[in-house]
Amino acid sequence: MRKALVAACATASLAVLPAVPATPAAAASPYCDETAQNTSILFYKRGSGEAGTATLSAGHYRYTGALRLPAGYTHAAASRDSLLLYNADTGAGETGTFTEGRYRRVQTYDNFSTGWTHLEASGDSVIAYNSATGHGGTGTLTDGRFQQVRTYDNFSKGWAFMAASCDTLVATTARKGSTEFPKSNVGYGRLQDGVYTHVGNRDGDVFLGTLVATEDSVMGMARNGSELRYHVARAADGRVGSFRATGTSGVWNTVGRTADSLFFYKTDGTAWISTLTGGRYRNVGPLNNVSSGWSIIEGGV
Repeated sequence: MRKALVAACATASLAVLPAVPATPAAAASPYCDETAQNTSILFYKRGSGEAGTATLSAGHYRYTGALRLPAGYTHAAASRDSLLLYNADTGAGETGTFTEGRYRRVQTYDNFSTGWTHLEASGDSVIAYNSATGHGGTGTLTDGRFQQVRTYDNFSKGWAFMAASCDTLVATTARKGSTEFPKSNVGYGRLQDGVYTHVGNRDGDVFLGTLVATEDSVMGMARNGSELRYHVARAADGRVGSFRATGTSGVWNTVGRTADSLFFYKTDGTAWISTLTGGRYRNVGPLNNVSSGWSIIEGGV
């Protein structure tokens, strides 16, 4: 993720059609099994640096406090115990511990590469990806620190959406050939120990749209006029199950996650909470008195 390492040789693929046979999924992640879920969630305003933190567990929300961060961050990613904030325009960033609804800065950076379009964290790892170039980088994100492990130059270009569960990265893009009824290509693999290991790809049956993932599940949110259509699947052990339709709603501006819950948000302050665990989605209900204007909502896994 740092400038000096961007040109390093790649070692994995996230291609629509893999250049090598798919790697078999490994056993369940010991790290995910042996560590506590992260229930922390951050709210951030890019223009001012205003931020707030809370916990969200089993659909129950609890505000924990306000803080001030540098303005301008464009992306955030949270793991089991840490948070990474990143400015794609300047390469600035910071990391810190992020547990029990509290963020504590540990390290700042001024030499991240600019231009990453996606930043996603699993339980112990983070991936940065540039959809225009196909370049990427991975590293660990634990104990409040980022440590780069690998860089990649052979990812396919144009992946539109990404999300990571505790150990699994899911990426999608619209399959070519139909503008009226697009369907999503789905790529997936393991993201742990600071490394991405590709497992496979498949053509989807529906257009999945934006992705969000909890500890063991992933949900696609596809815009269809004035509504969103939802599809959910299991996402664990480097693999993704079949996506199932689970209903519709009006359009939300941002959807944040924690290990087992989702936070739906409109910039006017309208909010709704749900749970997503074991590949099953459940509505909890509206949340009142939420501030307007948050640009980033990011939780751990």
